[in-house]
Amino acid sequence: MKTAIQTLLPLLKLYRWRIALVFTSVIVVTGAGLLAPWLIRELVRVLRLADGDVEATQQSILVLSGLLLLAYGVRSLGQYLNFYYARVVAWNVCHDLRTVLYQQLQRFSPAYYAERQTGEVVSRVIKDTDYLEPIIVDAVYDFLVSVFLAVGVFVILLLIDPTLTLITFLPMPFVVIAILILRRPAVRVFKAEAKDMGEVSALVQDNVAGIREIQIFTREGHELERVSRLSRQLTRNQIRARQYVAGMLPLIEGSIGLSMVLAIGFGGLAVLNGTLAIEDLVAFLLYVTSFYLPLWRLATVSEQLERGVASLGRINEVLSATPSVDDPADGVELGRAQGSLTLEKVSFAYLEEDVLRDVTLNVSPGKTLALVGPNGAGKSTLASLLSRFYDPLAGQILLDGHDLRDLRLDSLRRNLSVVLQDVFLFYASVAENIRFARPEATDDEVIAAAKVANAHDFIMQLSKGYDTLVGERGVKLSGGQKQRISIARAVLKDAPILILDEATSSVDIETEAQIQQALTKLMEGRTSVVIAHRLSTIRNADQIAVLDEGRVVELGRHEEIAHQNGLYARLLARQMIGY
Repeated sequence: MKTAIQTLLPLLKLYRWRIALVFTSVIVVTGAGLLAPWLIRELVRVLRLADGDVEATQQSILVLSGLLLLAYGVRSLGQYLNFYYARVVAWNVCHDLRTVLYQQLQRFSPAYYAERQTGEVVSRVIKDTDYLEPIIVDAVYDFLVSVFLAVGVFVILLLIDPTLTLITFLPMPFVVIAILILRRPAVRVFKAEAKDMGEVSALVQDNVAGIREIQIFTREGHELERVSRLSRQLTRNQIRARQYVAGMLPLIEGSIGLSMVLAIGFGGLAVLNGTLAIEDLVAFLLYVTSFYLPLWRLATVSEQLERGVASLGRINEVLSATPSVDDPADGVELGRAQGSLTLEKVSFAYLEEDVLRDVTLNVSPGKTLALVGPNGAGKSTLASLLSRFYDPLAGQILLDGHDLRDLRLDSLRRNLSVVLQDVFLFYASVAENIRFARPEATDDEVIAAAKVANAHDFIMQLSKGYDTLVGERGVKLSGGQKQRISIARAVLKDAPILILDEATSSVDIETEAQIQQALTKLMEGRTSVVIAHRLSTIRNADQIAVLDEGRVVELGRHEEIAHQNGLYARLLARQMIGY
């Protein structure tokens, strides 16, 4: 898996000049920070050596005070530049990473999402990327300032008094070792916290989406308990993580205190013995404080840093994952397909359970193939293979003679229109949902598509017509209305191949007739693969393939296989008697 540096470095390179300003501000802040204590030392020395020449002493004090004011002013400017540009870089990098992460998620097939909760995936895109800001701002800035300042201070302290320097920093190695020991479990707990946050987010999102079912089945108490249990687990990990952070603070505080005591004690003795000037002791104490301040800052932001590291690990899990279906290196750009489909001995399995076995089928351009069979026969799986959401484990699927795996994914899918039983509509207007198939379509084209889909009349009866918001997943519309908008979307796309997956199975008879009429118009001149539950809708298909346990057990026109006393005849008989 990538390290934090490997993930962030390519994105940071995009903002070189801003990062250069951050580095410049670090140098300015560090330089001013090193200069200020030395100027104070000179002030103390001037006062100690004052020999009665008041005017000269006053002049020296004014000059040194002016320089000290200038040093603090320059340092303030450097801190402003750093604060602003470090965060500009940080939020831009977070934006870029969020975009890269979302782009990666778009590459994954439905199989990836079938194993994960939506809220958990959303949490990685939104929350985890936001948690990276402290890594870029605090880790980069504080680390650089700490290193530059620590090196500069240590050199100056050695110049003032090497022996006192070594005595003062005796506690330092023990503090560093203790912090490193505490950090390892802290990262694990912060990662667990991020995971818990994703699970809570996912559960709440699921429950909001399923609020009707929760209320109908009076499961409010049960779901409240589930949310409370996950939230309590999140809280426990949040508290545990802060325990580790809290453990670092007294270590650094105690180290600062002990170092100051050692410096004052041994430094005071050196002043009394005449081996150290009082101004050097004052400067020494100020430099020791300057040395520890960045460490204190790092300790106080360590919570955000550890959480950011944990979040980056979760992001890397997504970025490092390999899509089960991806574009070939030199994919073929098909253009508009003629629509010839061929399946040659296609086999497929979910989790080692066979779903399709040696399926061989041919569909000529402009013809209709209907797929029927009992639940679990493999019909919808076949439709998913045609869309290349999955690849066959054996055999091949050809479009106009090209193996689907050799085609660019966008080239393949531009040639497909799909109408599903479970229609997904976006939280947008009716027009925007139809236009989703072809964003550049004019209003007239959208209306024409709706008319073909028998949707125009009911759309005009909505409160704002085509500008009416349909609600989340189209909640404001009936099942039949959503289905007709989905058909209008397919009409507008005008792809040469059409896949219908039980598009009329969940509507009433009157609505089914309207939808079937729209589908008949849509199928004209197109290669169509129709998965049907109601066999009355596919009587006129050019070819009907009957699937059972993943195999094609019957193949032919309705008139041919209806009288073979096989599975198709039995399914037909059951529907005729209402079974």
